[in-house]
Amino acid sequence: MKKRLFSLTSLALAAALMLTACGGGAGTAGTGQQAGDSAAKGGAKTLTVAQAADAVTLDPQKTNDTASANPMQQIYNTLIDLTPDMQLKPALAEEWKQVDDYTWEFKLRKGVKFHNGEELKASDVKFTYDRLLDPKTSATPAFLLASVKEVKVVDDYTVQLVTKEKFAPILYNLTHIGTAILNEKAVKETGDNYGVNPVGTGPFKFVKWDKSSQIVLEQNKDYFEGPAKLDAITFRIIPEAATSVAELRTGGVDVVLDLPPQQVKQFDNSDKVTVDKAPSFALKYLGFDQRQKPFDNVKVRQAVNYAIDKEALVKGAYQGIANVSTGPLAPGINGFNENLKGYEYNPEKAKELLKEAGYPNGFKTTLYLSDKEIDSKLGTIIQSQLKEVGINVNLQVIEWGAFLAETAKGLPMYLLSWTTVTGDADNGMYALFHSKNQGQAGNRTFYANEEVDKLLDTGRTESDPATRVQAYQKAQEIIYNDAVWAFLTTGQSIVARNKRVHGFVNMPTQNYKFYPVSVE
Repeated sequence: MKKRLFSLTSLALAAALMLTACGGGAGTAGTGQQAGDSAAKGGAKTLTVAQAADAVTLDPQKTNDTASANPMQQIYNTLIDLTPDMQLKPALAEEWKQVDDYTWEFKLRKGVKFHNGEELKASDVKFTYDRLLDPKTSATPAFLLASVKEVKVVDDYTVQLVTKEKFAPILYNLTHIGTAILNEKAVKETGDNYGVNPVGTGPFKFVKWDKSSQIVLEQNKDYFEGPAKLDAITFRIIPEAATSVAELRTGGVDVVLDLPPQQVKQFDNSDKVTVDKAPSFALKYLGFDQRQKPFDNVKVRQAVNYAIDKEALVKGAYQGIANVSTGPLAPGINGFNENLKGYEYNPEKAKELLKEAGYPNGFKTTLYLSDKEIDSKLGTIIQSQLKEVGINVNLQVIEWGAFLAETAKGLPMYLLSWTTVTGDADNGMYALFHSKNQGQAGNRTFYANEEVDKLLDTGRTESDPATRVQAYQKAQEIIYNDAVWAFLTTGQSIVARNKRVHGFVNMPTQNYKFYPVSVE
């Protein structure tokens, strides 16, 4: 049985060593000690989790953002999953094998039930992937399985994926929440409203979603691995970090996801709160719509890179709990190019490039930000730094869901993050830089480079690990020289939790799964 294409264990360890140094209105789902005490009422074990932005949808095929993924990780399962050290492990598929160069076969677990009582069958897998790949769906994560030509049902518990060409990252792509298995009956019954009526096989079932306030889930007693240790989870939407921290202190929430670095030190000697810091495959970048002037000029994009002091961003916005990004991938990801050293801070070089590009006096532009607190801090610092080279920046803040929609259409300059949740360069590059994926899929810079396309295609179709790595490293070099982004920072996943919360695993992919979590 061929269960792996290459090993990521050593790379994940390398990431750990290298990076250790690295919505809507406020939630209303109970506050203060009253909410904290609710976990113990009647013996029930409820976990309350704070996150800064609301979900866009709970349909995994209609979005590709972290705020939506957090609750969806609890509701759904994929065919394959990842262990904390980035090894593949069975999920809905008990086993799999490669039949030939173009065919993968998956044996499903028997007796798995969807939340509506339907048994998982191979027909659900076929329905899910056919829907994902149907252009009418306009599925944001369709790029994950773009090489799949046909989904075949062999029998009720056996399904085959037939690809158009050799497809090296397929197993890792099948761990992505965008490939989560849906129930055909549930999707067809709810139609356009499925995103607010999700039905999965996961350890928690959907109860309700109060927009901009909370998403409530309850234990799935029929979960195939056994019931979770928690009876319920509430995701509270709290954009303000100070409010989240106050709620954590008073028991209004048990966990704060993506705790801003400036909030970390206050818990250094806390007897009630633990802060988990782990290497992350996430990076923050400044994107440019290359169809719009002046960002259609590579010298302008390079000038912006030279004009930004990334070390100042690390110190000012991240309190030192981050690293300077050297290129389009984070360290530890399979295919990372360690030879790229990043654009140095050189304002004079930036001015020189602007002059060569025809902007000797600089220009005016708008930098679009989401309503996340960290983006506001970064935007303010970047605005000040760019002004020093003659680029006058207006900051425009947009609510998270609307922000994603606008970047897909095209914004001149914007701040965004990307987490390579599979640990493989394909997930960190194909969606973002292949010309096929301009717009919604991930290439929001509308970048197009034939050589990069060929290299990324090679990375997908070449089975030899060394050849794949070579292709990705060369592509990174071109993307770096083209200054597709202003490469800013790679960070850490910072999660604060009450010490009575046990079993939480902080993975570099930032796939937060609460199935193993318990509350005293």
